[in-house]
This record gives sequence, structure tokens and C-alpha cells, in this order.
Amino acid sequence: MKVLRLVPLALAAIVTATPALADAVVARVNNFEIRREDVNKELTALPPQLQSMPVENIYPQLLERMIDSKLVADEGRAEKFDQTPEYKDRVARTNERILTDITLRTKVKPQVTDDKLKARYDTLVSKAKGEEELKARHILVKTEAEAKEIIEQLNKGGDFEKIAKEKSTDKGSATNGGDLGYFTKGSMVPAFAEAAFNMKNGEVSKTPVKTDFGFHVIKVEDRRKVTPVAFDKVKPQIEAQVADEIANQYVDGLKKKAKIERFNLDGSPMKATPASAPAAPAKDKK
Repeated sequence: MKVLRLVPLALAAIVTATPALADAVVARVNNFEIRREDVNKELTALPPQLQSMPVENIYPQLLERMIDSKLVADEGRAEKFDQTPEYKDRVARTNERILTDITLRTKVKPQVTDDKLKARYDTLVSKAKGEEELKARHILVKTEAEAKEIIEQLNKGGDFEKIAKEKSTDKGSATNGGDLGYFTKGSMVPAFAEAAFNMKNGEVSKTPVKTDFGFHVIKVEDRRKVTPVAFDKVKPQIEAQVADEIANQYVDGLKKKAKIERFNLDGSPMKATPASAPAAPAKDKK
């Protein structure tokens, strides 16, 4: 089973402050005071890309949002919207999610140790030794006929990057001329990986490669041995992975002790399916 990814187990303080500064008033809305500590809490709830920005860049907009929220919420209370069934239902569901998150954090965090993370890193590095990675481009289209037509264009001297920008439905790579960067065999869906790793540098697909995403025309540009990334650079990803695994194990343990009955949408009993260990999915890179 898979639980929702935990939020980072250890959020660095975005605004460090002494107790006095943490208690500093940053705004007053009627008779209500917004303090610096409140701003810190709002900052930690922002998406990671915003958290990484300098605080002074986002503070004015964040403060205005907090002021607006306070004004609207006060108006809602004045009109007794907080007494409606919808409000109570949404509060209950939100409280359930918060309690789930706090419980998982409390149970999981002590088990995510530096020694455990380093051991996982060493295992990954050991498995990657001698592994090869390719640098390739691709053009993804919906039909085999389209892919064959593109291969014919390329055989007549067509520019791969130009065609990728114009015709590839994988918009993420199309803007870069179909560039997928370097990747290992295990990071791609099997059919794509098998075709790409059987090609030579500079070679273009002779026939379309079919995957669940559509039909690919591949161009291999380079190959090299995998160079391990430094531990500090991948530690956050490893930490998230290990935390997820521990959380899953914890929830599985709860399930084994609980009496659980499952039903279909019509209320009829759901057929039991044999439990099986989930396989690690290949990265959906196109």
C-alpha cells in the first residue's frame, strides 16, 4: 500500500528569531494582532519553491494574504457560516488529515536516522557501479503512421530538434528539441529503454517505439558510466523515500491489527484480492 507522502520531516526555520522577535506584532486587523510567529507558520505551509525564496521577497504579499484571510473569516463568523453543516464537515475532515500527519510524523521521524540514510545511499551507489546511462532525444506522437512519417523525414536530412519542437506531444522535452538528458535503463519504461540502449551513438530509430504514452522516435547522442551524486545532494530525496517506506510499514501494521470490511459503491461486499508486495514502478519518463 502507499500512504500520502509525508511533508518534510525537518523543516529548517525560514525566519530565525529570538523569542521576543517571534512575538513581535507585524499587523493589526481591527483588534486582532498578527505576530511574526504566525508568519513563520504560514511560510512553512507554502510550496517548497516559495519556501526557497528570500523571505523579504514574499513577505509583503504573504502578510496581505493573511490580513485578507482574517477579514473574510471574521465576516464569515459574523454571518454564522461557521455554524453550517458544510463548515463542520470540512473542519472534521481537515482535522482528520492533520491528526494523520502528526501521528505519522511522530512515529516515523525518530526512525529516519542519518545512519539509515547513509546505508541506503551506500546501497544505491553500490548498485549503480558500472551502470551505463544514455543521453537521448525523442519525438512522441499519437500514431504509428505519424512516427513513420517523421522517420522518413529524418532519413531525408530533416532536423531532429526542429521536428521535435514542432510535432512532439511531450511538451516537457519538446521545447528543448526532445532532449531527455542522461538516464539509466531502469529509469525509463521498459519498451523505450530496451530500444534506446540497443542503439549506437548518433543512431535514430529505424522503426517507431510503442509505449503507453504513444509512439516514439529516438535519437541516441551519448553514453557514459554513471557517476554517483554526493550524499548531501540526494539526502532529501533519500530521506523522503525512507520516511515513506517506514510510514507504509507502520500503516500496514495497523491494518493487520484492525478489523476492516470493504464494500463496493452499491454496498455489496468487495471481493478479497490476494495481498502482494508492491513492485517499485519504473520512472514515467517519456
